[in-house]
Amino acid sequence: MSSRSSSLRRQPTQSRAEATLRAIREACLKILEEEGLKRLTTNRIAEVAGVSIGSLYQYYADKHAIAADICDELLTAELSEVRRIDQHTLSIVASSLEKMIAFFVREYIARHQRLYSKLKSFYLEMHWHYNYEDYVHRRHPRKLKAVEWLPSALEQHRDSIGVRNLNLAATMVVNILEGTLHATLDHNAELIFDPAFEQEMVAVILSYLKFADQVSHPL
Repeated sequence: MSSRSSSLRRQPTQSRAEATLRAIREACLKILEEEGLKRLTTNRIAEVAGVSIGSLYQYYADKHAIAADICDELLTAELSEVRRIDQHTLSIVASSLEKMIAFFVREYIARHQRLYSKLKSFYLEMHWHYNYEDYVHRRHPRKLKAVEWLPSALEQHRDSIGVRNLNLAATMVVNILEGTLHATLDHNAELIFDPAFEQEMVAVILSYLKFADQVSHPL
């Protein structure tokens, strides 16, 4: 369920079909809010949405596919927001390594905060399987993923960092951030809203980037 292309079994071709998808997504959110995760089944979603279970299965394989579609819609509600982040990232990259990493971490955490706030316990059940970058890349193939643009961004701060292999460093940075976020969601989800969590993530990543060379080549 990493993208809407994979979460949807078929693409809607008419406004009526779009209305059906919207009703299904809204029903899913309504059940989560009013009845809780235990009541969230495809049968119940179809009932609340006012559609047949057959119609639901025409588009979604299961409730997790519906959740992935909700995540996609929530995070890309406005394409201008995606463009704003891209433009701001470019301006931040050249300023300083610290500001670049702080912005990078903030955007990643904010994404999970929005999804958890919307889906609550359901997001805790499916967050490992949702990949927003894959979804955006499918919709906008020219938009680079973080591991693709980060090496060139790090290159601009070569004198400030200790790592040598920037492609590997980019992968490590993304994995450190994503792995810590997902593990935190599993064990103490509310912690992602603590400003100290963001500050510590920035410190961890900067420590790796600045001191990796000392670890590789100890005195």
